[in-house]
Formats: sequence, C-alpha cells, structure tokens
Amino acid sequence: MSINKIKSVGRQPLNVVVYEHIKTAIIEGDIEPGTRLTETKVSEQMNVSTTPVREAFRRLASEGLVKIIPWRGAIVQEFTDTEITEVYQCRESLEMLAVELATEQIDAEGIRKLYALVEQSNETTDFTKYVDINSEIHNTLLHYANNRTLNNLLSQLNDVIYHNRNLSSYSDVRRAEIHEEHLQIVSSIEKRDKTAASEAMRIHVNNGFEYIKARLTKNEQPKIQKPDSV
Repeated sequence: MSINKIKSVGRQPLNVVVYEHIKTAIIEGDIEPGTRLTETKVSEQMNVSTTPVREAFRRLASEGLVKIIPWRGAIVQEFTDTEITEVYQCRESLEMLAVELATEQIDAEGIRKLYALVEQSNETTDFTKYVDINSEIHNTLLHYANNRTLNNLLSQLNDVIYHNRNLSSYSDVRRAEIHEEHLQIVSSIEKRDKTAASEAMRIHVNNGFEYIKARLTKNEQPKIQKPDSV
C-alpha cells in the first residue's frame, strides 16, 4: 500500500514563526504604532534567541511595518493623516501614468503574466506572498511603462505603499475588492483602452486610500467605488 498521498505536516523555521507572530500583532493592533521594539525584550517575551528576532525586524522593515533605528531597535511605523494623504495624491497620478504608458507598450506575454499574477493573488492564503504578488503586479506595469524617472518617483512612496498593502492583506473583504479592481485594470489594458485602464487604476488607488483611512482610524468600512464589470 502506497503512502505517497499522505500530506506532510508543515513545519516552519523558527525565524518565520517569529516574523509572522510579530507581523500579525502589528497589523491587528496588538502592538500600537510608535511602539519601540528591542531584540532583547522581544526575544525574552517569545522565549527565543535574538537572531530570529533580528531577522524578523529586517523583513518587517522591508515591508514598511517598522523602522529600524541604529542602536535603539525598531519602531512600529506610524504615519500622520497628512503623510498618507500626500502619498496617495502622488500615487494616484503616478500609477495612472504608469498604466497609460504600459497599455501603449505591453505585449501579449506581459498581459498573460498580469492575468496569472491576479489569479495567484486570489488563490494564495499566505499574507506575505499575497503582498509580494500584488507588488509584482504593479512592478510589471512599471516595467512595461519603461520610464526610469517614474519608477524612481514611485519608489519614494514605498514605505507607505508596502505598509498599506500589508494592512489590506488581512481583510478578506478588501482582498476580494482588490481582485476585481485588478481584473478591471488588466482587462482594459488587454483591450488597449488607455482611458479605461487609467480610470480603473484611479478607482483602485482611491479605494485603497479610503480603506486605509478607515482601517487606521477604526471607522466603519467606507463605500467602495465599483468598477464596471469585466
């Protein structure tokens, strides 16, 4: 009798477990923005060595969730209403330009890649992988926009953008909305409809902005602009 179909028990490395626990605590609000985290105190609390904690801090910093201060540890990121508003004002214009340029230059392979990424983001149950996939969707558009200055400008907004993608990844409702918004963007690109693609991106960015405002202030979920059906 074969045992090949018996699934193995997943065992995550300690550094991944530590990272996931800290990340979840930050996103769910158990650790408030502005809180100072030190390797020593966190390792004592979690009953682990400082090494996996240090690795977790680095990963969280790359995702915009903490800011590492030399010799002081990590500070849980907090952004003012003004900072978030200004970032999204810039992001809206830059992302709309990116999708317009990409629509003009993308090839069939690029469109297939975008559809595949959208499907992968809809299927994954891993929060970190979800953020990575959604970042890759926008990075693919930037690649086909083929504008180095535009890429550099958007990279300056990454702390807020990555931070907010992580917050959104924990909401089933927002994830479903993002899936539909991405489908609308890619469908418009496939049709070479630059105007529709730009408008779909505007709605996507603004819906993200409204969600983050509500999420950070713990208000009721805002009304979402619904794109036309694909």
